Amino acid sequence: MKAITFSVVILLGALLADVGVTGTDSEELDLLALHWHPATAVEARRRTLALGIWLESGELDARQWRSALESRLLGLERAAVRVPAEWALPADGILAWLVHARDQNLPGLRPALSPASLRRAGDLLGDERHGGRLARLYRPAALQAELIWQDLGARLEELERSDSDADDGGTDVQEDDPASFWRPLREGLAEAGPEAWMDHAREQASRVRAIAAAESQSRRQFLLAELLLAEARMERSRDRQLKAVWLYFEGLVRLAAADDVLLLAAAYQDDLFAWSDVEIASLRRLDVELPVVLAQMQDAAGYLAVEDPDRAVAVGELADAYARLALFASDIAFYLDQPVREDLRQVISDCNVDPGLVGPVPRELFESCLNRLTRLLVDELDREELVGGGGPFASEFLRREAGLVSWQRARYLDGHLDWRLQGGCGSPEWINPLEWSILVHYLANWVPQRPVFFGTARWQEAIDGIVSALDLHIDQRSAWLDCVTGMGGTRRDPVQRLLDRLERAQRELGELIDGAQRQFFDEVTRPGADIDLDAGADQATAYRPESLTVGPCPGVETCGARIELPVSRALLGRFPNAYLLADQIGLGELRLCYGQVGWVERQARPARAGDPRVANYFGQLSFELLGSFVQGEEEELVFQQRLVARESQHYLFAGAEPELLELACPRGLAGEPIASQLPDSRLALVPNRLTYFVSLPTTAEAQFQANWDRGAEWRDWFVTGDRVETLVQRDGDALTARVEAELASLASRRERQLAGRLLNPILPSADDALSLAMAEVVEFTTLIRRVLEIHYPRLLRHDDQLRSLVSGDAGLLGRDRVRHLRDQGVSMARLPAIGQQRLEQLREIWLSLPAELRESGQLAPELDYGLEQLEQLIVLSRQLLLVDELSPDP
Repeated sequence: MKAITFSVVILLGALLADVGVTGTDSEELDLLALHWHPATAVEARRRTLALGIWLESGELDARQWRSALESRLLGLERAAVRVPAEWALPADGILAWLVHARDQNLPGLRPALSPASLRRAGDLLGDERHGGRLARLYRPAALQAELIWQDLGARLEELERSDSDADDGGTDVQEDDPASFWRPLREGLAEAGPEAWMDHAREQASRVRAIAAAESQSRRQFLLAELLLAEARMERSRDRQLKAVWLYFEGLVRLAAADDVLLLAAAYQDDLFAWSDVEIASLRRLDVELPVVLAQMQDAAGYLAVEDPDRAVAVGELADAYARLALFASDIAFYLDQPVREDLRQVISDCNVDPGLVGPVPRELFESCLNRLTRLLVDELDREELVGGGGPFASEFLRREAGLVSWQRARYLDGHLDWRLQGGCGSPEWINPLEWSILVHYLANWVPQRPVFFGTARWQEAIDGIVSALDLHIDQRSAWLDCVTGMGGTRRDPVQRLLDRLERAQRELGELIDGAQRQFFDEVTRPGADIDLDAGADQATAYRPESLTVGPCPGVETCGARIELPVSRALLGRFPNAYLLADQIGLGELRLCYGQVGWVERQARPARAGDPRVANYFGQLSFELLGSFVQGEEEELVFQQRLVARESQHYLFAGAEPELLELACPRGLAGEPIASQLPDSRLALVPNRLTYFVSLPTTAEAQFQANWDRGAEWRDWFVTGDRVETLVQRDGDALTARVEAELASLASRRERQLAGRLLNPILPSADDALSLAMAEVVEFTTLIRRVLEIHYPRLLRHDDQLRSLVSGDAGLLGRDRVRHLRDQGVSMARLPAIGQQRLEQLREIWLSLPAELRESGQLAPELDYGLEQLEQLIVLSRQLLLVDELSPDP
């Protein structure tokens, strides 16, 4: 490593003097550690990156270093509005490297994920399209921080010497005190987090120095993997699981390109297997696929943690992990092996660097591949099979198109979005960014085989054509997004507008679910039911089947009464709660009847003076009220009460016979003659007999009619219970278990029926309003996710909150989330409320983002990676143009 110059010592001394320490190596390490402390890393890296950009600019006046940094810091801050450094991890976008690594042995590849160069980074400042590329430079700036500050020191030292030679009286070459440049980060650092954070930062700073001193690229990749393991552990300790997963992933990618990785790969493997059930559940809340990504990384680490690591298989696992982590696809082959890519696969197969090739690549083959690759990059990546078509648009077509990787259907998805929003903006032109990145990567790996042939104006123009075609695509996409967002005060970005549509769709779905539940309830319960199918058998109910009547009990003495007596709510309350619940859900039915009707406390009194043969019979009416529960052929007696009237009634006129007095119910006697004789003292003018007829001055039925709900109001006697005798009373405990089971069964049947209609991927001819409403919700949820994938990819891939609401267990309602809620036992009636809550959370998060980001979107990380590769070719071609000994252009 280059020795630290005197000016750098002055700078470091000034920084450290502010805290009262001397410039020891340990203290100098703390300046580098600012770039790795969780509380200061982003800002420290931004400052160092700004300095690095200025140093690369070639400006000569070192006196203005502070003001030059400030202007570049403002540019970086503006760029971070769209792409913060936290969303631009180097591993995001490396699809092309993974594809290449799957098809060729790693020793033949260039170093994995070589850091992006700060060269020409100043050209990116002010270009709002390239915030992602600037954000990707933050970590390289941290890795090169000491070299960057040494470079500044060298320039200041040179300026000091020139000023001394000019004898200008020792003018201060520094516009400002260097210590003040870092003071905002140092102040309060001790309170910015636990002491372990500072220890971690110092350890990382030491690792950075080791990386700078690495003698080979393999060793550098190993040390970077070691550094990333420590970073991943730190993020995991801070409960930043998503970033930790990305860091573990990148570390394994770098290990796949390093040597002697057994022990470090084993450390990765131990870490990945040490995730607790709680942590894995946390991953599912972020994205239901992240536990699968974790398992794939475990497998990849296992393939590397052996004496003879199987790098090819490990890279295959990592490629599949990337598919889930960044492309939201099941595996990488799902995209790469599609027949529509056959011509692309053929070109990259023919133009793949052959590590076994002896001697230079023939010029004819070299230039043939250059032609084929550049032609594809400029002219062939906007085909319908690679980006989707311009219509027709319909919900059933969207379901088909959404089954593919979003980038492969970007034009169709945008066109469908415009159609649903009625934006009038049409379908924008697209190129497939995944294919563009892959082809640029292969081009960048092909050219170094014979760079001398690449240094002609012809190929420089070809590269310029590739850049121009991409710029045109980016500008067209931005213009389309601006069109969809709208004008003036009505500007609403597409995600906002989709959330509004989703809210309306969920409201309609909620109304239909309520209707479906009411319909089911009416089908399985009796009129007037108030039972809650989701509650237990201990719930109280106000249900009373008031249409029920009290009739004569079959097969029981009713003394001729056949009257149907009205019930009251209070009387029905004699049934224990379990029976009232059971009646509502059809387990059986309640029944009330009267029986054992007769006259008690009977007395016979002479009816005629001097005629002992006839008598009047008096008595008190007695009867029993029976409440029962009928289940099919079985009838269970629930309660039985006996009532005896208080008033004696003249119920019979008949012959004065002892056996008549024994009859509790003189049924059938009315109208029968009663033989009698006139007194002997009467003149015998007529036959000596007088015929009477048995009569019933009152009957049991008449007494019921007169006193049941009026008169004496016998009905209420059964309610109060103090004037009746209770013979039987069940508590209903035996029935409770059956009610509980039936309630669970009905609720489960209702949920199955609702879930079946909600989860059914309907056909266009379906006429089920509930299924159609759910399809509408699914359509808008799908569009929100797809718009985020293709227009806000870094946000979706790296923002914990947003990703969890789109891809996590608690994500926006879709059929997969409905199925998850169903499996958790959540009632389908709660879906609308749950959906609205999640929608509001997403809306709140979305609106908290800068309007510039929401209305302008982001480039695909794969494009940023490809542009870095292309930048290297541009620099190479321009360097070769300056070389005199160029081969003639054919």
